[in-house]
Amino acid sequence: MRNKRLIMGKNCIAEVFDERPESIRTIFTVQNKEQDPLIQKILRFGIPLKYVSKHVLEKMVRSESHQSFVAEVDCRPNIDLRSFLSRDEKGIVLMLDAIYDPQNFGSILRSAECFGALSVVYSKNRGAPLTPVVSKASVGASELIDLIEVSNLATTLELFQKSGYFAVTAEAHPDASSLYSFAFPEKTLLIMGSEGKGVQPLLRKKADIKLVIPMHGKIDSLNVSQATAVILSHFCRNQSP
Repeated sequence: MRNKRLIMGKNCIAEVFDERPESIRTIFTVQNKEQDPLIQKILRFGIPLKYVSKHVLEKMVRSESHQSFVAEVDCRPNIDLRSFLSRDEKGIVLMLDAIYDPQNFGSILRSAECFGALSVVYSKNRGAPLTPVVSKASVGASELIDLIEVSNLATTLELFQKSGYFAVTAEAHPDASSLYSFAFPEKTLLIMGSEGKGVQPLLRKKADIKLVIPMHGKIDSLNVSQATAVILSHFCRNQSP
């Protein structure tokens, strides 16, 4: 499947179908699903449909959570970093450092798309790859939002700063400023790290500010995907007229 990849999950495929139907090449599903509204819609568009067993679907995506639907789609080319920076757009960009859990990766992509992030930067070496599990967790956002894959996050951070982006790390640190009192710049690079080790020291050192989400309950932390959604929501609120 050169230049193609697999996505899975009924809702994920439905979202991609609504936004980019031309990218879907083949739908694989279990038998006796002819009355399913999604399949009827797909057939009306003339997209090839192949009936296979659940076992075959599981082997295709290496997961049992396919919801009886797998799609082969055209790979979206990742956005070139320098081309993206040349646009000089205002908004927020996510940078992900060591997000290895595919569920978290997918959930973050979903939040990024929902809150209108310009792009998501991720490392080819320090994080989960784009897999069918990620696409399902993202509910199709992996196929909709601009993605920038890079080799070196620290160098990439510097390039964003040279292009006028204010770099923010999210972490529970004694010197961190409260999210609730922070005024986001129009061009913000939000760096999110793994739940275990957080953002790597080099990125923390190069960032312009550290932010913390104040906690008021007995549990003193959010997972990285929840924290990302909270911060993105505050960015949108901060930028609203």
